[in-house]
Amino acid sequence: MKSFDTSHVQTWQKNLAKTICLKVYVHQKNSTDPFYRYCTALETDCSHIDIDFEITDALPKIQIKENLHFHSIPEGTEIQPFISALTYKSNPPEKSGQDAADLESLPSSNLILFVSPYCPNCPSVIQTILPVVWLNPKINLTIIDVGLFPDEAEKQNIQAVPTLIYNDFRWTGPVKISEIMDVIKNSPDQWDIVSLERMLSEGKAIQLAQTILDNGKFPRNFDQLIAHELLSVRLGAMVCVEYIVEENQTLGQILCDTIWSLIPEANVQVQGDLIYLIGICGTEQDIPKLEHMTTLLDNDDIKESISEAIQTIQEQS
Repeated sequence: MKSFDTSHVQTWQKNLAKTICLKVYVHQKNSTDPFYRYCTALETDCSHIDIDFEITDALPKIQIKENLHFHSIPEGTEIQPFISALTYKSNPPEKSGQDAADLESLPSSNLILFVSPYCPNCPSVIQTILPVVWLNPKINLTIIDVGLFPDEAEKQNIQAVPTLIYNDFRWTGPVKISEIMDVIKNSPDQWDIVSLERMLSEGKAIQLAQTILDNGKFPRNFDQLIAHELLSVRLGAMVCVEYIVEENQTLGQILCDTIWSLIPEANVQVQGDLIYLIGICGTEQDIPKLEHMTTLLDNDDIKESISEAIQTIQEQS
C-alpha cells in the first residue's frame, strides 16, 4: 500500500501560531481510502493541522475552505500550491488596490482546474487563481487530479493539463488572472482579443460562433481575428464566420463593412482571406465593388479570390 510524504507540509506548519482546520470527504474511514490515509498521516505528522473527516458518495476531496476543493492528494508539483492554499488559510491575501476591488466584484462563478502531479505548468496556474478564492467567496474553485479521476477528465474531454474550465470556456496551459476576469465579468461582445484568440487556439471556433449567434452581435475585437497575422487564428475566425452565415445570414452581412475596411491595409495573404469572407457574407451589392477591385490589382491570386467570391455570392442569391 502506497505511503505518502507529508514532510513538506510538516516543515511548513511548524511556524503556525494557531491550528488550521480542514474538512476531508472520503469514501471510507480506513486505510484503503487514499484520501483518508494521506490526511490521517498529515494530521499525525502536523501538530497544527486538525482534520474533520466525513463520508461522501461524491468525489473524495480536501476542502480547505467552502469555495476551494482539492480532488487531489498533494504530491509532486501539487505540493507547493497546496501549501500556498494552507498559507492563505492562516494568513489571507490583503484586500487592497484596484485589482482586489475588481476581483471582489466578480459574480458567482464555478472554475474547474484539471492538473497532474507531474505537470510543470500546473502549480503556476493554481497559484494564479488561489488569491481570487480568498478575495471573492463567490468564486468556487475545484481542482481535479486527472490521474486519480480519469473519468472526470474524459467527461470534459481534457487533452492536456493544466486545463481551466469556466462554463463552456477553457484555458489550456498558463493563464493570466486578467484573462479569467475578462471572460467572467464581460459579455462575449466585450471580450478582450486575448480571450478570443485563446478560444480559437483551443479549437473552439464553432463554440465562439454559437456564442456570437446567441448574443446577436460580433465581439468588438472580431476584426482583429479575421485580419490576424497568424494563419491559425485567421482560419479559426473564418470557420466561425462560415458557421454564423449558415445559421443567420443577416448577422453575417453586418460584418461586410468591417471586412471592406480591412482589405486596403492587409497583406496579400490576408487580403485573399478577407475577399473569401466577402463572398461568404456579401450580397449582390458587393459584386460591383469586387469587380472594380479587379481592375486595380495585378496579383493573379487576388483576382482569382475575387472571381470565386463573386461566384459564391451569385450562387447564394
